[in-house]
Amino acid sequence: MKRRFTGRRPPFLVLGTIAASGLVLSACGEEPPAEIVYNSAAQCIEAGVDTEICNAEYQQALQQHVQNAPKFNAVAVCEAEYGEGRCMEAGTQSASGTGGFFVPFMTGYLVSSAISNLTNYAAYRNYRRDTGYNSAPIYTSRGGQTFRSDPPAIGQAPQQRPYNVNTRTVSRQGFGGLSSNRSSFGG
Repeated sequence: MKRRFTGRRPPFLVLGTIAASGLVLSACGEEPPAEIVYNSAAQCIEAGVDTEICNAEYQQALQQHVQNAPKFNAVAVCEAEYGEGRCMEAGTQSASGTGGFFVPFMTGYLVSSAISNLTNYAAYRNYRRDTGYNSAPIYTSRGGQTFRSDPPAIGQAPQQRPYNVNTRTVSRQGFGGLSSNRSSFGG
């Protein structure tokens, strides 16, 4: 009988399996979110993003908010959907300039995670020009569901769609982590 693996080198199949396993396991890490929700320009600045960029993103989201937010003829109708005290009068809706409309408060704004890598306002302006990127306002319904309003296509009304706010894991224990709340059963 002849031995197959008598040499010092491991077979290529084993090496290939080890390499493939490493690639698969490295893909298990948490991807950074493509978009980040900030509640205010101050929160954006605290996250380490340039002050001018944070302020510009916030102002842009406010502009989009006024243009694309869901509009209601009565505050009661708006509050029925978004919650009591969570709506404001935003201006006039009719051509004659009479009668206002109501929109939900902007509860945050959506920002591309790519802007956190930009070092100055000039780089930010170039990024916006080259990619056509725009921040987007976020609204929260009475039931806690998060929505964003996208700018409308030409000739269409603004589209409101649900948005899943990404949460970040601050710390993980991984497999075999111990629970901090231990109890014994039966005395």
